[in-house]
Amino acid sequence: MSGRSKSYPSVASADYVAAIAQHVSSVCVVTTSIDGEYFGLTATAVSSVSAEPPRLLVCINKSGTTHEKILKAGRFCVNVLAEDQDKVAMVFAGMGTKSDRFSTGKWTEMQTGAPVLVGAAAAFDCIVGETIDQSSHTIVIGDVVATNRLAGADTVLYGARRFRQLRKVFAGLGSGVAEYL
Repeated sequence: MSGRSKSYPSVASADYVAAIAQHVSSVCVVTTSIDGEYFGLTATAVSSVSAEPPRLLVCINKSGTTHEKILKAGRFCVNVLAEDQDKVAMVFAGMGTKSDRFSTGKWTEMQTGAPVLVGAAAAFDCIVGETIDQSSHTIVIGDVVATNRLAGADTVLYGARRFRQLRKVFAGLGSGVAEYL
């Protein structure tokens, strides 16, 4: 018997939020530009969709300013933040006092013209391929047209409502440890 053939009540929103807060994700800043003006937000709901063709998805809250800007521009960049870029994450999440978010960090552009953070662990320059409306968010699927990566960089993580760092574990790997890291 499949789960769809039976009706189940939805979990309370507060219970869902408390449980999903335990999920650890890399921290990304999603950016776009329109007429030379930059826009961006901090996001943790980012995931690979496929390698052939290269696509990823990001879930963006409709209530934020950047949501409409990404849809209008038709392009965006997902900047996966390195461990030392937690301040950038906080500023783009609205926790900073600076009115210009892009004064934190050094920014450049890749193929689409969307802002790319110098020193990010990885960057995915995308054009909007598809959007899916989901309640308070839009799932934006991006066709990746260019990438950057900083080999060996660890990413800043977010889980249990705080920033975290990756702890490296070497036990039991034996010789050739570098091949696994």
